[in-house]
Amino acid sequence: MSFWTAIVRRAGQPGGLPDRIRAADAEGAADLLERADDEARRALAGHLRTFAAQGGLGRRWWDGPPHDPQAPALRVAAAACLDDAIEVAYWLTRPDLWLFEGHEDDARRIARVVRGRPTRWRVELVRRLADEHVWRDEADGGRAHRLSAWYPAARLVAETGIEPPGDSAFVLGWLHAVAGSGGDVTDERLTRHLARSLLRSRGLAAQLRGTGDLVPAWAAAVALQAADGVLERSTLLEGCAGAFFDGETRPFTDLYAALRPSPQEIPVRDLARLAPTAPGPVVQLAVSELRRADDAGLLSDELFAEATKTLMFRPEKKIVRAALTWAQAGTRGSRERTGAALQALAAAFGSAHRDIAERAVTAATRLAGHSDEDGHAAVRAAADALPADLRDRLAPAFRLDGRPVPAPAALPAPPAEEAEPVPVFESPEELAELAVTARDPLTVERLLAGLVTLVHRDREAVRAVVEPVLRASRPFLFDVESAAHGIGGMNDDPHLLTMRAVLAAVAPEAGRRLRGLVQFYPFRDWDPAPDILVVTRLREIVRELETADMPVLLATPTVTSGHIDPMTLVERMERLEAACAEPLDADFQQALLRLPRTIPPAAVTRAETLTSTAGRKLAAWLRRGGLADPVIGHRVVRLPLHEGSATIVTRIFPAVRPREDDLPDLVRRICAIDAVNLASQTMGWWPLLMPSHREVITAWILPRLPPLIKSRRADLAPLYRLACGQGPVGAVTTAALAHGLGCEDDGARGIAVDALLVHAARGDLNGDDLGAFLSVLVAADMVRLGRVVTALADALAAGAHAQVWDAGARMLAELLPQARERPRTGMTDLLIVAATAASLTGVRLRIPRLAAVAQRTGGSAFVKEARRLHELINAGEETA
Repeated sequence: MSFWTAIVRRAGQPGGLPDRIRAADAEGAADLLERADDEARRALAGHLRTFAAQGGLGRRWWDGPPHDPQAPALRVAAAACLDDAIEVAYWLTRPDLWLFEGHEDDARRIARVVRGRPTRWRVELVRRLADEHVWRDEADGGRAHRLSAWYPAARLVAETGIEPPGDSAFVLGWLHAVAGSGGDVTDERLTRHLARSLLRSRGLAAQLRGTGDLVPAWAAAVALQAADGVLERSTLLEGCAGAFFDGETRPFTDLYAALRPSPQEIPVRDLARLAPTAPGPVVQLAVSELRRADDAGLLSDELFAEATKTLMFRPEKKIVRAALTWAQAGTRGSRERTGAALQALAAAFGSAHRDIAERAVTAATRLAGHSDEDGHAAVRAAADALPADLRDRLAPAFRLDGRPVPAPAALPAPPAEEAEPVPVFESPEELAELAVTARDPLTVERLLAGLVTLVHRDREAVRAVVEPVLRASRPFLFDVESAAHGIGGMNDDPHLLTMRAVLAAVAPEAGRRLRGLVQFYPFRDWDPAPDILVVTRLREIVRELETADMPVLLATPTVTSGHIDPMTLVERMERLEAACAEPLDADFQQALLRLPRTIPPAAVTRAETLTSTAGRKLAAWLRRGGLADPVIGHRVVRLPLHEGSATIVTRIFPAVRPREDDLPDLVRRICAIDAVNLASQTMGWWPLLMPSHREVITAWILPRLPPLIKSRRADLAPLYRLACGQGPVGAVTTAALAHGLGCEDDGARGIAVDALLVHAARGDLNGDDLGAFLSVLVAADMVRLGRVVTALADALAAGAHAQVWDAGARMLAELLPQARERPRTGMTDLLIVAATAASLTGVRLRIPRLAAVAQRTGGSAFVKEARRLHELINAGEETA
């Protein structure tokens, strides 16, 4: 007997329905279910739940189209038979019931079979479906997920006349639906409501990243609705302008472009005000629109002057180039406008990009004879910001005098090595708030140390203060079964393990039951040793808080660098011995790794009085001076992207081994790197694990950097914290910096520059090695040369003159094109940065490839800059 035949017989529905299901006849199934009585529906509901418990249709979120033929009938069956609106919403958003097509028919069927439900029930279903968030919009499954929830919700809103939801997820569903259908998908009332909601929504750009042609297709469809009078053009344009002022980009830039406003509709004053601070895509649109308005004679001289000058300070070269062209072309033969154009051009003299400054100088020279005195004065005032050769070009036209040579920027002093003490909690009241807010590793360390000590002293006092806070903020933890089975990562996510530790402190029985229920996954050989250390220690602390046997943790840092004062560590071991308590194994090994590079003799002497097995091991460790620096190397390899892939990638892998054989297990693991598993939930913890051996931790981070290069959310803060740490550094750190300098994310790249400056100030950065690693990454197309050059220019401006020159010279030697080869994009900018660095360092060097390029014929910017650098670093020598 088939599953569906059994359901129908028990439900009192002979024949019919199983045939409809097997034949994927969702319409026929809806006809039968619409006529079924309550008893039959309830019986079918129970069997649907059994079906779900057995794995459903077996499809998962990563499965692409087409959907299972039976899915539409199952969806209408769930909507008809399940009593709880929340359960219906769950069914309609199950991955095995997502639909890849036929969404409008599906929504119509669902609306039919729930028509007899109370309005309140349908409102709840709409609310649940409208709030369904999707995390993989760029995938087929993501779109199927979203539309499988959105269409039924929108149909019910239209049929019932209830207040439409304002959730961003519901608005995004409309955007996806309109783009997919190319036209109307709702009635006019709901369309207007959704358009207003979208215009008020913020933060959509991040959710629309990677969606390809989806947004332009939606914008084109909305523009057609505006042309048909369904939506008002003026409302849409005003909404776009308002979104631009709030820092928004997509989908508003696409909508504005699709509306194609006439010159008279362009909001010139608003767009001019956006120029200083709006995101790049918005300003790029604004430049185009303002110039269109100006060409139509609709831009006042004041707005022309304001906009062109402001645009020169933008960081995007493309925008500044467009502004330079506009400033030169928009003078209209007026001396006042020409003066305003010169003031704008003068603002570009200070650009970090030589080609921008050179274009501004060329344009200013052409306009010199047509300007008023204000324009000339602006040029003279700004000329000193130019390189000497460019300033000399201006001298005849603007009557410039000589100028003093400014002193080059000096490297900032490195951060002080003295770390701040880590405060200790003395009472439950002090740690109550952190019990639910602690996230960063150092704060978690303080919280856990406070819990262990205070719970050992008086659990009831801790419970009275902390439990109400935990129940109010994390009530799900007390529903042990739901927490164990409904939340992933309860046994390996540091934040969830911290929450479990707080639960164990205030409700040890609940903590013990939760520990027994959560899924335990043993560590694998390729799991990162730093992760194993962090997670193992957190698990130990959770178990300890259930019993409260220990008066103190050993490994809690005493200073913000992550170090433990050796004398304090000995005192903690004495407290454990006095309480007849054995230290936690991972906590003890972590404590050994957090010792400073120099152990005071007084601590060694005091440790000799320890009597426990662990105490004697600690005394021996202190006597030997702690961990000897491991041997660290690297290798550059080319290998398939993944097993069986035809794509070959370049990777820089570390090679680390300990100098000693008699190391504790976790210490040995962390000092021997032979695996490159990229997955890690604890990398933010890593700089605190071995604060005296920063190159070892950098070696663990290095293999994880390639995927971060193109990420818009790359977190390179660990690299900066490691730069501020202790211990020798070498090629592995330099390779890690090279990856960071090529990151697409501006913030991540800025952190890498800051880390470079710290290393440079401390004298432990080899610029030639940096240039070699950068050359490897650029040659392998792992990073874009232009982004690397921008980072090097920032470091140069901050005072890293010698390091940038060494890196740039090595990159030129490796990356300059051979005869008849075209230069890479960004190579001209690299030559400019190298020339600036060379002039600041006074270096003299012959680079054969540079000499060859300097001999080329032609007047391209690339060749001109190569000649300029070649002459600069070979001054006084005979050039070939």
